[in-house]
Amino acid sequence: MTNDEQTLRLLTPTATDFVEVAVLERDGIVESRHRGIAALVGPDGKVIAHRGSAKRLVYPRSAIKPIQVVAMQRAGMKLTGAQLVITAASHQATPAHQLLVEQVLASVGLNPDALQCPVAWPGNFDARAGAAGQTRVAFNCSGKHAGFLAATVAAGWDTATYLQLDHPIQQLTKTLLEEYSGERILKTTVDGCGAPLHLMTVSGIATAMGRFVANHPDIVAEMLEYPWVIGDISTPDAIFMGEGIAAKLGAEGVFVAGLADGHGVAVKIADGSLRAAPLVALKLLHDAGLVSDEVNERLLERLAVHSMGGSVSLGVLSAI
Repeated sequence: MTNDEQTLRLLTPTATDFVEVAVLERDGIVESRHRGIAALVGPDGKVIAHRGSAKRLVYPRSAIKPIQVVAMQRAGMKLTGAQLVITAASHQATPAHQLLVEQVLASVGLNPDALQCPVAWPGNFDARAGAAGQTRVAFNCSGKHAGFLAATVAAGWDTATYLQLDHPIQQLTKTLLEEYSGERILKTTVDGCGAPLHLMTVSGIATAMGRFVANHPDIVAEMLEYPWVIGDISTPDAIFMGEGIAAKLGAEGVFVAGLADGHGVAVKIADGSLRAAPLVALKLLHDAGLVSDEVNERLLERLAVHSMGGSVSLGVLSAI
């Protein structure tokens, strides 16, 4: 066994690395429990607070899309406004989302046929009801794929192989993730959209997000101006950004947020459910005095998951 294989085995989480991070009560009784790993880091990457074993490897999924945008920009992608934000999005394929993806492709002379993500129905209910069928543009990662292609065209690289790990845009992305997280990537697989997906520790993901926000106020400003582009008007990352906090969700219960001073927080929920992750991230930020009481209360109200008894709330999901 190589040293990397030994390290990978040591850092892969077991059941005991996850701890209880949130509970849902119904009429004074805990009805459901969520276990997870979470880390809050300072601008220097040192862990300030954590839940569970923060130095364990997980797949960050779409939570690291904003850092992939940095790679696109370094390759030469020239986008601003909502068109830039769609390249960091896990969008719900409203007509406005789909138009932005098509505009990004058109800006470099491409059409949706160049996309190599799977086909999908829109995630937005109204858009899905009006859709004639599944398309690649409707896939929630199509904006990222369009961004990869825009960067690839700008740099003069091959568009047919943009998802391969040895492609320059993917190598640049990997280098940036290592640079921002302060970690070496030990394992790479394939994400649900077909792009390379790298294992990172929870604390490393938090560090990467904090450094992204601190180092790229231009991208962050666009994300905060167009929060609906990231997902939809009511996705948890859009709700955070409505309060001026850069955030991004990922599949399988991953959520990250970062502050302008370089603090970053990352959460991975063991059962893959997203509903608890934003609440855990918020609690870590608020407990550390990084989010005001007023902002905390507004976010708790917007993010609330209620245990309903008819039309009456009998309890809420709470981070612990």
